[in-house]
Amino acid sequence: MLAAKDYSILKLGKRAKCIPGPEPILEGEKFDKVLGKKARPLKSKIIIPVCEPTLNRKAIKYVNLALKTNWISSRGDFLEKFENLFAKKVGAKYAVAVNSGTSALHLALATLGIKSGDEVIVPTYTMISSAFAVSYLEAKPVFVDCDEYYQIDPKLIQKAITKKTKAIMPVHIYGHPVDMDKIEAIAKKYKLAVIYDAAESHGAKYKDKEIGGRGLASCYSFYANKIITTGEGGMIVTNNKDFVDLARNLKDVAFSTERHFWHKRLGYNFRMTNLTAAVGLAQTEQYEKLVAARIQHAKYYIQNLSKVKGIKFPRTAPWAKNVFWMFGFEILPEFGMTRDQLRQFLAKEGIESRTFFVPLHLQPYYYQENKGKVFPIAEGLSERGLYIPSASNLTEKQMDRVIRVIKKAAN
Repeated sequence: MLAAKDYSILKLGKRAKCIPGPEPILEGEKFDKVLGKKARPLKSKIIIPVCEPTLNRKAIKYVNLALKTNWISSRGDFLEKFENLFAKKVGAKYAVAVNSGTSALHLALATLGIKSGDEVIVPTYTMISSAFAVSYLEAKPVFVDCDEYYQIDPKLIQKAITKKTKAIMPVHIYGHPVDMDKIEAIAKKYKLAVIYDAAESHGAKYKDKEIGGRGLASCYSFYANKIITTGEGGMIVTNNKDFVDLARNLKDVAFSTERHFWHKRLGYNFRMTNLTAAVGLAQTEQYEKLVAARIQHAKYYIQNLSKVKGIKFPRTAPWAKNVFWMFGFEILPEFGMTRDQLRQFLAKEGIESRTFFVPLHLQPYYYQENKGKVFPIAEGLSERGLYIPSASNLTEKQMDRVIRVIKKAAN
């Protein structure tokens, strides 16, 4: 276990400045494929959305209870219950609830003491929030390509380490865990902290164990499309008491315990409300059911689309429990149409889909600093990848329609 004291957790970064990103010079076929008009939302009547929340009556009951007691802000019974139950489910001792997954990443790095001049290694193939959390503290995200499982490649992490590197932020992409043992061995060798971005991986396991208790901390998101959702929200989980105590203080504008309205540290308003936690508790109480549904949907898709030429399904490592937050695949030339043509074909049939992430080194905000760098696996996934309806409440009838339309497109 990486002790928080080893990373100067009391040394907080400066207040992040609002620095405009450099205007990118978009050039070459790479941008035509990844950043062009094809990536824009398609206009169509959606019959089957790519994802939607799976809420139950208990969520309504808990929210009504919070309203009746007048505990609607950042205090209340549901917050503590949600934190405790979620920590238990993901295999950690402690948890602190916040208002978004991005805030969870930002707060975890601030608690660690990341500051201007530091470097944090981040996969280029992930959601932009992973890098923004580093940039908010005026540190530098250093991008690394992924492996055959879409996850950050441990071999490339080691090559990216410099004297300025202070932490590694692996991201469990699409519900598949990273190779945690290899990454933590590298971190131990170079005395680096590991903060996991687990936004997409509620229920994922590494070597038959929940992933939440590893590294210095793990950060979860409860955005509307996540397996466990509160609409907006996030959670930091950890086994380190000092770390969670400081994180809890910083997320509440760093109020001092010595006197009222006294602040010795730079704090943030990252608080989650009791109303939000009420929804989160109801969701977490059906944790196993929601996770199992995602896995079952993925199996059904693979079973019924496995004979379609030109579809390359994601691989699952032998040590991983993949929860398939979003079920996606790559479209190869043998399919008979491009990824973007298939997306348009699905849209005309009322089926929503999403292209895979645009790699962070190609994002306008980070492009100039990474100009000329090539990350072939991430770029290939971004050009060929598509994910299809994946909600936990998806019905077999809906999946059959998606499958039928994809087969029709292939023919």
